[in-house]
Amino acid sequence: MSQDKKRDAIIEAALKRFAHFGVAKTTMTEIGNDLALSKASLYYYFPDKLSLYAAVLKSITEAHREKDDAVIGSKEDPLDAMNTYLEIRTDFIIKYHNILEYLKTYTPATMPPELEAVFSNIGSRELSRIKSIFEKGRQKGMLHIDDAQKTAELFQEFLEGFRYKTLARSGNFFPDKKQFLSILKKEKEFTGIFFRGLSFNS
Repeated sequence: MSQDKKRDAIIEAALKRFAHFGVAKTTMTEIGNDLALSKASLYYYFPDKLSLYAAVLKSITEAHREKDDAVIGSKEDPLDAMNTYLEIRTDFIIKYHNILEYLKTYTPATMPPELEAVFSNIGSRELSRIKSIFEKGRQKGMLHIDDAQKTAELFQEFLEGFRYKTLARSGNFFPDKKQFLSILKKEKEFTGIFFRGLSFNS
């Protein structure tokens, strides 16, 4: 087995363990045993559980990237496209909740560099998706927008601010599934108001 395939196999084994038992209750030894790998071999690829966790996060966020982009891009109405983006994001969080809830171990101030790098990449990708929706709406003559990049940045900042306030109220950096569905509902309400303000039909 090549090094790349062995690394991928470790990530896949960790993903299964994390999803079923949770990250905190999974040990590196258990992951190694699932693959009949020695500790030395496992730590050769990932020096600790945090680095492996970061690799799993990167893997699951990239797994459906092209498919999700295609689904969002197929929507002709920009409001429909944005709501679809928000739904896909929430569905992802709920699907991988057992893995993602480990993030409640941290706060924004204590987030390790390994995870910061992953979330920086996710943030950039989300901004790109949001920008493409606004740009498509502008090109179709459906939205009043001078600069799709600045509008996307503003929209993303409002969403992040709302999520941060919700998380701060809950006392957790990562809420439960019901809270995420509640967040989605409010995100859609805000999105409707935001888009009506940009619409030629308003």
